[in-house]
Amino acid sequence: MENSEQEKSNEPEIKEHGHAEHEPKESGHSAHAHKAHAHKAHREHVDAKKQEKLRTSGPKIPGATYPIISAIIIVVLLTLVIVLLLRKPFSSPVDVTPGSTYTGDKAKVEFYVMSQCPYGTQVENAIGPVLKTLGAAVDFHLDFIVTEANPGTFSSLHGAKEVAGDIVQLCAVKYYPENYKYMDFVLCQNKDAANVDTNWEACAKENSMDAEKLRTCMNSEEGKTLLRESMQKAQLRNAKGSPTMYFNNEAYGGARDSLSFQRAICKTVDIEACKTLPKCATDADCTEQKGKEGTCNNPGKPEATCTYTDPVPVNLIVLTSTDCSGSACDTTRLTQVFNQLFLGVKQRNVDIASEEGKALVEKYNIEVVPAFISDSNIVKTKSWIAQPDLKSAFEKLSDDSYKLLDEVTGSTYYVNPAARQQFYDAIGVKLGDNKPQIDFFVMSYCPYGNQAEEAVKPVYDLLKDKAIFNPRYVVYSNYGDGGPTYCLDNGNLCSMHGIQELNQDIREVCVNKYTGIAKWFEFALAMNKDCTSANADTCWEAVAQKLSLDVAKIKKCQADEGVALMKAEKELGDKLKVSGSPTTFIDGESYSGARTAEGIKQGLCAAFDTAPTECTTTLAGASTTAAAAAPAAACG
Repeated sequence: MENSEQEKSNEPEIKEHGHAEHEPKESGHSAHAHKAHAHKAHREHVDAKKQEKLRTSGPKIPGATYPIISAIIIVVLLTLVIVLLLRKPFSSPVDVTPGSTYTGDKAKVEFYVMSQCPYGTQVENAIGPVLKTLGAAVDFHLDFIVTEANPGTFSSLHGAKEVAGDIVQLCAVKYYPENYKYMDFVLCQNKDAANVDTNWEACAKENSMDAEKLRTCMNSEEGKTLLRESMQKAQLRNAKGSPTMYFNNEAYGGARDSLSFQRAICKTVDIEACKTLPKCATDADCTEQKGKEGTCNNPGKPEATCTYTDPVPVNLIVLTSTDCSGSACDTTRLTQVFNQLFLGVKQRNVDIASEEGKALVEKYNIEVVPAFISDSNIVKTKSWIAQPDLKSAFEKLSDDSYKLLDEVTGSTYYVNPAARQQFYDAIGVKLGDNKPQIDFFVMSYCPYGNQAEEAVKPVYDLLKDKAIFNPRYVVYSNYGDGGPTYCLDNGNLCSMHGIQELNQDIREVCVNKYTGIAKWFEFALAMNKDCTSANADTCWEAVAQKLSLDVAKIKKCQADEGVALMKAEKELGDKLKVSGSPTTFIDGESYSGARTAEGIKQGLCAAFDTAPTECTTTLAGASTTAAAAAPAAACG
């Protein structure tokens, strides 16, 4: 997940950049498209009095029961979750990168980045001097996070310039591997990362490299092959955010400065340069005594030492329901966060159907689950004291207990059956009609949203009107400071990839409204192929005419109904807490399965009361390939 850029503290913040699912829904862009702008811009600033008014006044409807919180708090909460999830190394879901089994002879270090990502360049700049000092003891790999929707056509978060930068850096890796000379080239480009597609010539000259050799590689199939191979390595590592790092086949979540990288490498190799390293640089280095909280004394100095104390015990109740299913009710990730934040956590799960559960619901006025409630000891913990912003993620309850905000948990399962029905009514879901509904939220020019559309199409072709297919659109407020470059309606309706994307969202909604879902698929997929967010406003008419669509009617709809249609999309997205493209719901439940035609078909078919015979058909084909390549990536 990419987070807002902030001033760096003494202990580097852990950030990632890229399309990623919202966590808890980065990352994924998180994810996670420019979250650095999205989280800063699309949330409304509301002062405490307004929040209280929103919290206590007016009829409560699904999606409107939560206080609106400021952009700063949102960024803090999401950043904290990422920091906590990544702070300590954990076992990799993939054993090894193909062909590079770790032997222990050298420290194997893998960086998966985007060449224009500031967090990616940050770690490259930090590892650079380490490779000069310890290079002979390091097996370093630099690879890039991209997608290939069509053969030879690559997409990256920051566009074509970044793809070009990725390729030329891979060419440098290929032709100048000795003593990591290519890293000098990369670090030179990082000084002006916005222009990695053009500054490479000057950097090649500065580092005595053959510019013509790099140019030939960059502009040929050779460069595309290198990027494809690099992309596949990133995909096998499930690298969705930049940077994703592995040290000796374990995901790295420590500090991102040179000393911390050097310390991580020296845990593996025994060379002279490692013997003079300080014991610790941050508290995160003090992990020898399991279950204890480590403190680094005199950090980074030769006399640095670690001391350990018992953690403060914290009782945590996870209130949930056995009737609640799907990813929205999966407490695993947040439980992991609590256990990493507060080492003394003692967790107890309570079902809302139990007598204790009913009492807790009444006592704390719980509306949605899962809910995470801790005792008052949480304020005595090291994490709470050391990170004052952490309290922004919690609300204090009447008995001095603390509950994690619903905005953080993303919980949507209503405790009250009437409220739950109201929620279903608000999103148009009718249970028991044997006609499941899929709502898939996209941005018309998010590459991952486009891949999802292409994956849903074969499912529609298979099931047709046996299920309800609802394309939806991700709309923000005040994105890009609310200006006309991104927004309509005085900044209230905005799209991540610019005003032409928002206009195209409107046109696609109009096509669906007046000509039906079959024509929508034709139009949306043709626009994905033939037009871009930079020319959609001038390109779309030719596409519509080719499909025999009524251009004049679409124009009239856009002019007369566009704002109202986008308001409806935003309202629904807010109800469902959607922040990224694609985000998919089946009968109102979050879908987190494979983004392939077969995966989506299985999810939809599971929602039938009685599945039709079509559900026995296995879907496959080229249309699923791209979607499968980045199973958890998203814009937003």
